[in-house]
Amino acid sequence: MLLKRILVLPILLSALMLLAIGCGGGQKEEAKSIEQIRQEEGIPVKVDVVKLQHFNKYYSYFARLSGIKEATKGAAVGGKIEKINVRVGSNVTANQVVVQMAEDNPGLQYIQAKAAFENAEKTYQRMKVLLAAGETSQANFDGAEVQYLVAKQNMDAQRQLLYVEAPFAGTIVDIMVNEGDNVKSETHLFTVSLLSRVKANLWASSEEVRNIKKGMSAIVSCGGKEHYGKVTEVAMVSDPYKQAFSVEVQFDNRARELMCGVTNEIKILTYENPKAVVIQRSLVNTDENGTYLFVAENDKAVKRYVSNGNDSGLDYEIKTGLIPGEKIITQGSALLEDGKKIKVIK
Repeated sequence: MLLKRILVLPILLSALMLLAIGCGGGQKEEAKSIEQIRQEEGIPVKVDVVKLQHFNKYYSYFARLSGIKEATKGAAVGGKIEKINVRVGSNVTANQVVVQMAEDNPGLQYIQAKAAFENAEKTYQRMKVLLAAGETSQANFDGAEVQYLVAKQNMDAQRQLLYVEAPFAGTIVDIMVNEGDNVKSETHLFTVSLLSRVKANLWASSEEVRNIKKGMSAIVSCGGKEHYGKVTEVAMVSDPYKQAFSVEVQFDNRARELMCGVTNEIKILTYENPKAVVIQRSLVNTDENGTYLFVAENDKAVKRYVSNGNDSGLDYEIKTGLIPGEKIITQGSALLEDGKKIKVIK
């Protein structure tokens, strides 16, 4: 009897194991593919609500700022720089002597001309007294006067070559020589500039110049601050060497915040719309039927054709095809087709 129980026990254990395997085994459920998940749940996308925005279009250039009026003076003759009367940044008046050349310049006869003038002036003054006293004739006085005026003119001409003056009232923005230097004729000595306003000369292509008008706003950034000015001149003829049209812009600089001689980015505002539908350029695609993007409607992607107004390089102004409040698909559109099911994710 005991033997019989021993033989039955392994059989029962085996049966229980088979039963457990039969109940718990079964076939594993196959994993769903990404495509199946997309079909069932929708393609994951991100959306953005269309809002009215301020849209600006600029033309951008790089140019050097200079004073509204600027002049560079050079040496009329070669020679030694005797004295410099001002420093960079000094304000000068018209005809103020800025640089003095040595009076004993071997290329000139200033000392002789000055001596001749002084003698002629003494004679002229003496003849004036004699004429008033009736002790000389009018002809003698007239002759002395002519000699005096000629001598003065000669001395002034020589002096202008040695004493270099500011041509107008302004600010000295550079001095290119030092006292004691020996310079050649036409050597750049200094530049005087009127800095209450500054200007820049830009070069626009034939396509750009069609959209640039006198009076348009211009913007220049300096020291982290934007300064606003105007387009003051637009050339009607292309420069034959640059193959471009000259455009002048001016900025107020009474606060002296804009630095001359520095190249800056200058933008001209050619178009603006304070209430525009604006989207990123990257969201727009084209096919044989035109320009389109995708909008989200009732958990589906809808292919929407739009018409562009202006573009700023990064953004498009949409004229027709979108209205405020609609939801444009901003991410995931590469997988979309018209009518595809979508799943909006945060």
